[in-house]
Amino acid sequence: MFEHILVAADFSPAWTRLESQLERLRALGCRRLTLAHVLVEGYTRAPESGHAGHYEQRLEELAAHLREQGFETDTAVRVGAVAPELERLAAERGAGVILAGTHGHSTLRDLFLGSTVRDLVRRARRPLLLAPVHSEVAPGTEPVCRPLLATDGSNAARTAEEVFVQLLPACGRGVVVSVGRWEGDPSREEEHREIAAHVRELAERGGEDAFDTVLPGQGRPSVEIGRIAEERGADLVIVGKRGRNPVADLLLGSTAEAVCRHARRLTLLVPARADTN
Repeated sequence: MFEHILVAADFSPAWTRLESQLERLRALGCRRLTLAHVLVEGYTRAPESGHAGHYEQRLEELAAHLREQGFETDTAVRVGAVAPELERLAAERGAGVILAGTHGHSTLRDLFLGSTVRDLVRRARRPLLLAPVHSEVAPGTEPVCRPLLATDGSNAARTAEEVFVQLLPACGRGVVVSVGRWEGDPSREEEHREIAAHVRELAERGGEDAFDTVLPGQGRPSVEIGRIAEERGADLVIVGKRGRNPVADLLLGSTAEAVCRHARRLTLLVPARADTN
């Protein structure tokens, strides 16, 4: 899945931070990159903004540096709405993942201009990898090796769970988190037992001692996931794009943004398959 990644390039000062994450993804099998920039129709950012050739040249300069690092790299400039153009291009080029940087409280501010990450999350038919590139976060430098899965045990979370299990052989010990509301509420104890049993089934698929399990019974999911990721040293947070409450609140647009802010590390949003919704 990570072998070919489409990278959304916005030419902002944060590009070097986003670029630094690419080397870390080699551990997950990344070998090929497509650098993409979308010119938003009707927006003039600079005198050259109406000339695709200008941006093609800038992308090629970035690509040349990445080729020197050993990545197979191609480029593309498109004109239109950012989210659908990136999704369309990823499908055309066969990229398994779309990678984009997040700029603090304004996710993809420079890249998306008037749009938001919500549109990309809604439209994406393949995993979306968000990388925090704002100055308040120290970028990771080591190869990605400790994934954290946030799941609610629903059918819609299965694809994210599959991705997590597939990554475990290439990684160190992982972490599985499910945030519920059972603490102090006996009526939700059955929910607690069900998710615990579900995680045990994941453990059978992932292998003996493949991951730690944390099941908080209260708290806001995005905050709890970020806290646990920090405490356990996770370097990649994996969540499904849809789910049932209480995890569902973190999977839609602005709350997905909150997960990335609180986690302060790479966050992978995995869309559910059509037959699991």
